[in-house]
Amino acid sequence: MSDRADREAVPPRPRQRRTPAAQRQAILQAATEVFLERGYAGASIDAIVERAGGSKATVYALFGNKEGLLTALVAQGAESLAASVDALPAGASLEENLRAIGRNYLHLILQPKRVALYRLVAGESGRCPHLGDIFYRTGPQAVTTRVAEFFRAAAARGQLEAADPEQLAHFFVHALRGDHHNRVLFNPTRMPTEQEIDRHIDFVARTFLRCCRPTGDRSP
Repeated sequence: MSDRADREAVPPRPRQRRTPAAQRQAILQAATEVFLERGYAGASIDAIVERAGGSKATVYALFGNKEGLLTALVAQGAESLAASVDALPAGASLEENLRAIGRNYLHLILQPKRVALYRLVAGESGRCPHLGDIFYRTGPQAVTTRVAEFFRAAAARGQLEAADPEQLAHFFVHALRGDHHNRVLFNPTRMPTEQEIDRHIDFVARTFLRCCRPTGDRSP
């Protein structure tokens, strides 16, 4: 039998079908790349589908439209941080948990693609304010809401004084951002080292606890 006949005798391998979760992630990955390469206004569903595979119908079914894709991209970060807060060990001290939240949060917001997405939305928000609103609600606001829930629970256990957990969460999160996020935002080559991040988290956690521990537990 000839080589050609051998090839014809072998049935083609069936195409591997991606799971719905894998397909969703592939679309989000492609959307990130297209948004960052072309900007939000220049991005199209067609370009995203071409890169991710699948069909426009799948994108519309999963995300609705281009705004839905942006919303899902931003929400991914907030959801991952919320999951890390939920996974904090019950037996850990408040200080250990604050450090863990800080480390997870900084590693999230300092990811190069997250910084680039932040920069993209900030640039588009003057022309399309609703994009900035989407980013704020599904990103920063969602994060502070989850941290506020953590503080409310800590206050109920007597570990923390938190008359206004929401305001306290904003205070803590903005302290964590510090100057590192601005430096990376304006100069992507200025990524802090792990030692710089750890020192910053130590400072924020210690300062926060000195201010917010129950009065009887505060060090002189």
